[in-house]
Amino acid sequence: MKILWICNLILPAVAKALELPTIPKEGWVKGLYDAIADKRKNDPNVPEICFAFPVGSELLKEKGVLKTTGVVSGSVIDEKGNTLEYYGFYEDTSKEYLYDPKLESEFGYIFENAKPDMVHVFGTEFPHTLAAAKAWGNPETILVGLQGICRDIAEAYTANLSEDIVVRRTFRDLLKNDSILDQKRKFDLRAANENEALKLVGHVAGRTEFDKKFTAEVDPDIIYHYSGETLRSVFYTGAWNRNAAEKYRIFFCQADYPLKGFHYLLEAVHMLFAEKEEKGEELPDIQIYVAGQSIINHRTLKEKIKISSYGKYLRSLMDNYGLSDRVHILGRLSAEQMKEQYLLCDTYVCCSACENSPNSLGEAMMLQVPIVTARVGGIESVFKVGDDGFSYTVDPEDTLEDIAGKLKDALLERWGADYEPALLSNEVDRRRYNAGFHARENHNPEKNVYDLLGIYKSICK
Repeated sequence: MKILWICNLILPAVAKALELPTIPKEGWVKGLYDAIADKRKNDPNVPEICFAFPVGSELLKEKGVLKTTGVVSGSVIDEKGNTLEYYGFYEDTSKEYLYDPKLESEFGYIFENAKPDMVHVFGTEFPHTLAAAKAWGNPETILVGLQGICRDIAEAYTANLSEDIVVRRTFRDLLKNDSILDQKRKFDLRAANENEALKLVGHVAGRTEFDKKFTAEVDPDIIYHYSGETLRSVFYTGAWNRNAAEKYRIFFCQADYPLKGFHYLLEAVHMLFAEKEEKGEELPDIQIYVAGQSIINHRTLKEKIKISSYGKYLRSLMDNYGLSDRVHILGRLSAEQMKEQYLLCDTYVCCSACENSPNSLGEAMMLQVPIVTARVGGIESVFKVGDDGFSYTVDPEDTLEDIAGKLKDALLERWGADYEPALLSNEVDRRRYNAGFHARENHNPEKNVYDLLGIYKSICK
């Protein structure tokens, strides 16, 4: 059996062969592949995996194939001695909302040359999912793995921001046609592609009640398979230690677009400080560390010109609330650097307006980090309320202030009136130990590989 994986990002060994930068974000794909390849060495019935992924036009021009097939292909040997057969197809990932019919011919070429028995597409966020489904033409032997749900992301994207902020355009937004409203509309287009693609496939792999319900709403005839997600390997060792963590240090992942809700956190900390000041109490030394690119830089003229509407809004909140010196943007981090930040923090916070099951939450749970999270989307399928950490409910009619207030209350519950009296320390430990246990159930690599191979076998029977 041979299966073609269509991934959003390139594997490290292939990137090295093509002299492209590697991106650590989806290291779990490599981990999943390594586990399958290891099993195949001892069992020829385990399927062979080959890969397809988007590449830029410059690489294709360099390889001299852009005007012919539009596909660069080959094979490389990775560090474990596995042969990786790969196909790089052209897709403008800066315009991930636009469908290009040329992708269909590129996939036609890939399918003809790779000759897979089935296709597994990872995610619905890019138009190549729709193109692959159209070009493959056999719903019974194509599986789409759900990651983020574009439909619900589009609905929640503006995350309670006021209309004037949503429609406002900075110079950068005008130049790129990329205001918050524009970004939301782009997700509307991605959602339309997602919907059309799923109507062309017979199988979906998901991991939450949220994505299962979504699948049934799109097409009740799609066969839904449960498939747990395997995390990057570094998160399966080590654990949070109160004595090594920094008091009141918050770790937050991605603050570069509204959906992630960084403005909720800034509002919540402001509310907490205002409450403390009103009572005449000392302010806790809250420091917020954020993984991912910075959109708030504004020191130089160039940075001021490049700032987005959302970045400008965050900047104004930080300045108005006196939080500028408390926010630290760390840039893109490797898996090892992310792990270091989890272990240094006092609390991991997830306050997104919509999530399916964020990997960062799973990583924090795996490392037994104290957690405060919103209960949105599929989070309650992977995070046991009351057992795994501290959380709050988001209701459809909640305002920005309502959500920030609930987050503030959850933070205070986490810290307690005197930060950590003995009883609260025991309660925090109980919850984080439970989180670690549940994460090992949710993200069990051996079980996840076994389940996925079972899905492949049922599709290719």
